[in-house]
Amino acid sequence: MAELENSKIKELLRRTKLTTKSRYKASERFAAHQKVSQWTVAFISAALIFIPLFQAYGVKLTIPEQLLNSFQSVLAVMVLVYSLLLGQENFVSRAEAMHRNGVELGRFARKLRGIPDGYSKYDELVEEYYGILEKYENHKPVDYLFTRLHQKPEKFLEWPGYFWLWLRAQFFMWLGYTHYIAAWCFVGYIFYYIFTNIAS
Repeated sequence: MAELENSKIKELLRRTKLTTKSRYKASERFAAHQKVSQWTVAFISAALIFIPLFQAYGVKLTIPEQLLNSFQSVLAVMVLVYSLLLGQENFVSRAEAMHRNGVELGRFARKLRGIPDGYSKYDELVEEYYGILEKYENHKPVDYLFTRLHQKPEKFLEWPGYFWLWLRAQFFMWLGYTHYIAAWCFVGYIFYYIFTNIAS
């Protein structure tokens, strides 16, 4: 019976370690989204200000006034959308919460490592583990994929599976940034279009 309880505790410790790493990865992901969102808003805002500045300083453009006004309208909507995104997603608070959760789980893991053989209150440990998890939102599957990448293959035949796991993790990570990339490409195109249409 004692051996069974010890094996359960070891399994709980393993799960706790994996969840802790996933929580820290989620914290890093939220922090990255916060930075990229801010830079995206700044880039769009710069483009939004740039067009009236050109007009104010009398720079002649071979672009119809109606098209310039359309560019400004779209950029204004994009600034509004990304500002709302920053407010609703609340990346800073969520990153801090995930980090706190990781710290709490780390403490719980140290507690599990210090439990002596023959401990018989496994149910209380499970309840404490889920109590820690329930205080915070869950991490995303992509965070768990990156957590699994920490364990490098020991055998050559395991590397194809590891590489496939790496590809999936990268794909889902970049999938979360696609709307930022689209916004940057669109704003970059506007800058390019304006500069290449300056009247000589």
